[in-house]
Amino acid sequence: MSTIEISRLKKTFFGDGVEVHALRGIDATFPSGQFVAIVGPSGSGKSTLLSLIGTLDRPTDGIIRFDGVNLTDLKGKKLADFRFQRIGFVFQQFYLLPALTALENVMVPLLGRRVSFNKKERAERLLKEVGLADKRNALPSQLSGGEQQRVAIARALVNEPDWILADEPTGNLDSENSERIVQLLRKLNVRKGCGILMVTHDRQLAEQADRRLELRDGRILYDSAEGRDVE
Repeated sequence: MSTIEISRLKKTFFGDGVEVHALRGIDATFPSGQFVAIVGPSGSGKSTLLSLIGTLDRPTDGIIRFDGVNLTDLKGKKLADFRFQRIGFVFQQFYLLPALTALENVMVPLLGRRVSFNKKERAERLLKEVGLADKRNALPSQLSGGEQQRVAIARALVNEPDWILADEPTGNLDSENSERIVQLLRKLNVRKGCGILMVTHDRQLAEQADRRLELRDGRILYDSAEGRDVE
């Protein structure tokens, strides 16, 4: 498992002569296996932070280290391999392919990849772990929203990542299914030891994490690991 360290992280978006400072120099360390909830109002930089850590975007300035490796130095195949081997993504939108079954959707990240395990067997095991063994042949249109998100979580785990990055994973779900998804993430966090960074607007769900990080205007306003406001 791996520790994430971010230092002086900044992200500025440019457009039509306007600069938007999404992140304004963030410093934080996320120890291996920690379950972290990232909260804050819209526009505070939560999703930007997650996309930078997941290498879906590049920072304007600053450093992201993953077990001491500077991710901002990785490019091309090395970057793609890192993302595949170490990171799993879960989004608010489920992004399941409508023509594929639940089992096939879980296997999608493995397409075109040479691996040392049986792809189908791992996908079937993960569907069982998220409680959907009986839905393996169902299409997304035949699944509820909560079931589709559980398929998405199984897909995020298929490469056995060190970290799951979950961006509003309960945003399209009712309160009952939201609670189930967070409990599932916690269960997988404990059982598999993978760290979780979860962006959420739901403070009640955020309280179930090991640590709460609150962002506002691109800065860390509060970090429960410090037990105080961050100046």
